[in-house]
Amino acid sequence: MASNEKLGSKKIENEEVNENFVTRFLAFFNKYQNIIYGVVIGILVIALALILFNRFYLQKKNEQASAQITYPVSMLMAGDSTSLNLALEGDDENDGFLAIADNYKITKTANTANYYAGLCYLKLGQKEDALEYLKKFKKKEDVLWYTCQTLIGDLYDDQGNEAEAIKYYEKAIKGNDPYNTPMALFKLGQMYERQDNWSKAYDAYQQIEDNFYAEYNKMSIAQYKERAKSKSSK
Repeated sequence: MASNEKLGSKKIENEEVNENFVTRFLAFFNKYQNIIYGVVIGILVIALALILFNRFYLQKKNEQASAQITYPVSMLMAGDSTSLNLALEGDDENDGFLAIADNYKITKTANTANYYAGLCYLKLGQKEDALEYLKKFKKKEDVLWYTCQTLIGDLYDDQGNEAEAIKYYEKAIKGNDPYNTPMALFKLGQMYERQDNWSKAYDAYQQIEDNFYAEYNKMSIAQYKERAKSKSSK
């Protein structure tokens, strides 16, 4: 009997709590309903604007940029200095990577144009410009992005900036590209060797053996791994 009374009392208390909550909520809603409606309408307007922007502006820009980039890509593939400059600057009829990156800034193609512009500058030996544009390349295409991090690491290595080189090589090895990843691991191992951090160098070479055995043999990593092992044990 006493147990039933406790259950009944608890049920009444829960009902009172629920009623109080509903009452307080209704009172709050009635007091601030204009603000609440305004916020909801504002969110809906923003969402609709984003949908319309994507459908009628961004998609059109993407299509235009995709059509424009064909010419500079063909010039990049040609590879000679004249073609590389045309790839960057374009000609009277075609935009180059620089114009595409500037005119279509929010598109995926503009992002890719930054990467290709960096490659052009790199091939032309203009390393500061290459670094500027490669660092503008955002992580939207994983394979290219990880390769880009390796190139940035190389440029910092050329500058003698070991800390930045290591930072970008460490980003590069997070990809799973069968060529770029073991190459970045090897370069990272070499950087660690320069710093006499032989245990980390050994770990980098070990990762190549564990995950990219074909490249491990092709790149003759065993000799570097054994040297790092012997140095780290001293």
